[in-house]
Amino acid sequence: MSALTRALTAPTYSLFRKNPRFYLMYDGFWLIVCSTLLTGFALTGFEPLLPGPSLTYLAVFPVLLFALIWAHLTIHNCTHGNLPKAINRLVGEGLGIIVLVRFASWEIVHMRHHRHSDDRDLDPHPNFPSFWRTAAHTVVRVEQQLFAQYFDFWGDTPENRAKERARARVSYGTNLVLGAVWAWVLGPWFFVLVFVPANLLAGLFVIHFNWVTHNGEAAKTVEDMRPVNLQGRRYRIGNALFCGIYAHETHHAKPYLFNPARFKGELSERQARAREGKVAS
Repeated sequence: MSALTRALTAPTYSLFRKNPRFYLMYDGFWLIVCSTLLTGFALTGFEPLLPGPSLTYLAVFPVLLFALIWAHLTIHNCTHGNLPKAINRLVGEGLGIIVLVRFASWEIVHMRHHRHSDDRDLDPHPNFPSFWRTAAHTVVRVEQQLFAQYFDFWGDTPENRAKERARARVSYGTNLVLGAVWAWVLGPWFFVLVFVPANLLAGLFVIHFNWVTHNGEAAKTVEDMRPVNLQGRRYRIGNALFCGIYAHETHHAKPYLFNPARFKGELSERQARAREGKVAS
């Protein structure tokens, strides 16, 4: 296997563990790509693909929202290597650009979630009985958890803290430039009125399904938080629409399943411990 093939197919989480500069190089690559695109647009006089405000936006919005939710769910499966190896990373990277978060961020944070599920300090998105508190905590803690994951692998030293602060500035810059690319391609009106709101709602949907499937609706105390398989009509419909996302207890025990709702067997004792965070999934 060539070095290029390995680079395009290896999980970003694995590369992150092997190279202390990986995430800086990764975001730096996307920053260069996006900056080059913007420069090309300016030099060629590229015109946005979509016109100003239109009533058709009302019809496009729910379709785009559904597609963006599926993009997140497919990225989720890519983080677990559930697509064919030859395309798993490529699909994840492409969809990560569409949902504005990039694949490496999704994978690194999500692997930490599985390792420290429902740990108040170590889980990137620990749950609270309030969904909105959970959502706010999740957004605020993403960058903190990327720092923490880096320190877990490479040590929490003043030098590494300085490196991570520099990396974070590159990441924020990449986010801004990536957003500018989409605004130019789609047109400012579509970007502001449709693309950004749909991405925000899709992100909230992902946070909500994680919250509710970690016993968010039923929990009254922190100790109640755990992965659960949700039953009931609305969750059966949700599983049918979104590849079994509400069978989350099964997902934590068997993360290699593309659709955990289709699993009909019994979880072993070890898998039951794994879903509770006592054994890394």
